[in-house]
Amino acid sequence: MNLRKSFRRKLLLLALLPLALAQLVTIYAVMRTVERDVDERAQESLRIGAAVVDEYLEGRSEQLRTSVQVLAADFGLKEAAATGDAETIRSVLRNHGYRVAADIGVLLSLDGQVIASTDAAIHDQRSLVEGVILDEERRVAVESTAFIGGVAYQVFVVPLRAPTPIAWVMLGFRLDASIIDRIVALTGLDVALVATAEQAQLIGGSGAVPDATDLPRQLLRGDRQAGPVYVIGGVNTNYLGTVTPFVAEHANNANVEVVLLRSITDAMAPYEEARRGLIAFGIVLLVAVAMAATWLSGGVARPISILTDAARSLKAGDYDVFVRVPSRDEIGELASSFNAMTKAIAEREERISHQALHDPLTDLPNYVNLARQLQELIESSPAREQKVYALSIRLSRMSAISSTLGHSASDDLIGHAARLLRINLDPGEILGQVGSEEFVLILPGGDIDAALECAEKLQGILAAGVTLGRVNILLQSTVGIASYPENGSKAADILRKASIARNEAESRDEQVGVYQSGREDHHVRQLRLVNDLRGALSRSEVQAWFQPKIALPDGRPSGAEALVRWQHPEYGWLSPDEFVPASEEAGTIVHLTRYVLREAIQQCRQWQDEGFAIHVSVNITARDLCDDYLPYYVLQLLKDQGLPPDRLTLEVTENSVMQQLTRSKSLLECLRDLGVRISMDDFGTGQSSLGQLRHIPLHEVKIDKSFIMTLPDDTQNEEIVRATLQLASSLGLDVVAEGVENEQAMRFLSGAGCQQAQGYFLSKPVPPDDFLGWLRSYEAIGYPDRRDRRRPFRKGA
Repeated sequence: MNLRKSFRRKLLLLALLPLALAQLVTIYAVMRTVERDVDERAQESLRIGAAVVDEYLEGRSEQLRTSVQVLAADFGLKEAAATGDAETIRSVLRNHGYRVAADIGVLLSLDGQVIASTDAAIHDQRSLVEGVILDEERRVAVESTAFIGGVAYQVFVVPLRAPTPIAWVMLGFRLDASIIDRIVALTGLDVALVATAEQAQLIGGSGAVPDATDLPRQLLRGDRQAGPVYVIGGVNTNYLGTVTPFVAEHANNANVEVVLLRSITDAMAPYEEARRGLIAFGIVLLVAVAMAATWLSGGVARPISILTDAARSLKAGDYDVFVRVPSRDEIGELASSFNAMTKAIAEREERISHQALHDPLTDLPNYVNLARQLQELIESSPAREQKVYALSIRLSRMSAISSTLGHSASDDLIGHAARLLRINLDPGEILGQVGSEEFVLILPGGDIDAALECAEKLQGILAAGVTLGRVNILLQSTVGIASYPENGSKAADILRKASIARNEAESRDEQVGVYQSGREDHHVRQLRLVNDLRGALSRSEVQAWFQPKIALPDGRPSGAEALVRWQHPEYGWLSPDEFVPASEEAGTIVHLTRYVLREAIQQCRQWQDEGFAIHVSVNITARDLCDDYLPYYVLQLLKDQGLPPDRLTLEVTENSVMQQLTRSKSLLECLRDLGVRISMDDFGTGQSSLGQLRHIPLHEVKIDKSFIMTLPDDTQNEEIVRATLQLASSLGLDVVAEGVENEQAMRFLSGAGCQQAQGYFLSKPVPPDDFLGWLRSYEAIGYPDRRDRRRPFRKGA
């Protein structure tokens, strides 16, 4: 409890610190009040000064106007004006102007032309009296301001009567420092004379008045009465200013304004002593508070500073910090808790770092860790002088084991495999796990024979099997090998190429594969083709070509098989074997199949319009047999083209049906019920049994070309073909023989009872237009003629 009270007393002392802020706020509030008072007084003095200036200028103007009128009434001037003697007029103007302190005198004709003047620079002052001339009925003196020879004047223009107006008399009084001094003496303010005709221009001023271009536009509006007060920036100080017109009415656009200015600095001068006193008091108070804060730092601030430094070290990743605070109050307890937290974070960070770089199941280095170690091995000096091999090891049949024994058994099996591989490592070898079923072994040094020997040794170790419960499981594996520097200088490249070598070995049913240069280009090409296929279909780069079939009993064309061809913009013409398997693996084969179906059915309709009622065959894949929408799509295409369903034959392979037998049978039965013919392609080469074959809804079988191309020279193939024909006949199936290359094979098949034939002997696959031409030019020969070996199978052969 005493500890808590001690800490609270420290908090109370720290609470005194806001006093300094309160004092600063007080000083600010007082000075703001003083500034507002000074501002109001300065504005009032400006308004009073503006009124005094207006009264002074009005009296001065009245006096000067009277002087001009006296001159206009002078008989000598009228007599000289009547004679037109310019020299006499100039003398009268000069003498009278001298008496009234005028700086220039001008006599002008009624139309504004200069008759005589005391200033040779005056040539045409029509603009000065334009207002009077336009208002001849008034015939009174007019006051204005004007610039003559670049100098500002106060100008008075009155008519010269004898007794009617015969001319205009103008006297000008320069706006010089004497006027400014007089206004300064009357008001005690700084004064600026500013011309505002087009652009503000300073005529003269007292003190360090600002330039005319710095004056606000609102200030120079030229109103008759004084305007509002504005803040104006000067050279060394700021001013409050207002404006009053020099002349109440202007006869032209040479307006001159009197700007009255009051220095804010001068206005605040009487209060500077009070300001300095308040500031000095505030500084003394701040120093006192700072001294108190310094005294408190030993009790509160120093431990907090230590904790802050420790937190920064912890943030930077330094977990070895230990805070020592001798205090036993709440700060001491906080320091103890901080030390405990630091230890816990360090332990958790170590666990997280380890988990981030190791597989959670086997505790082997993961891909990131393995790639880093491999790269360090490559970049080290010894590694640059010797080879480094990477062995990618994948366990086979893990999916089947997992589905049979469960995922936990599969995990246990992988853990046992990792321990077997780890205990058989030689010094310097690195084992890691980069996938759930894939290990990588790094072999520094040696040659390819040593790497192959190591791969065989590991496969032998795994093949010895492990025991799970009471079951001994033999582990089969496939190994891919890549090396530095032959296959790259980056760890990621070597690991990737080892995986490529392993995948190729799996595809060839081999146990070990060594990466061969250029194979990566093949994989890149396959990926490129898969990615380009969708766009190629939309751009019609993919075409359906057709290979004819003939009915052997009468020799007439019976149908055609649609075979896809691709005119790739970069790789040229591509056969189906180059892109169909990759497309099927990637899942895009469904789009290709639908494209070929649409093209084939449209061509079948065109053949019918040309008078050839033949069917068309289209190959479908295992993925197509999983497409539940395929029957609806086919039915819609047939309806759109107005074709009966039996004009379309869908060819499937034994292997594709057997992948998902139940689902495939259901879809094929649906297509058969629609009336579409089903054909078993490549018959005799698949994996189906005869027991399964009799349950598949078929209309025909196609004997694989490997049995047909060697006929009639291969007696074994003859027997296979005869047996197939007898089997198909007993099952009620038609038979198509593909791969017919010569006339002898055609005659053998015809005699053996085969219904249809297809092959290069008849025609290669051709584009749609060429196929239509083949149909038009083909001449069938009847069956009796074909039995005569002296007659060719078809005309022209």
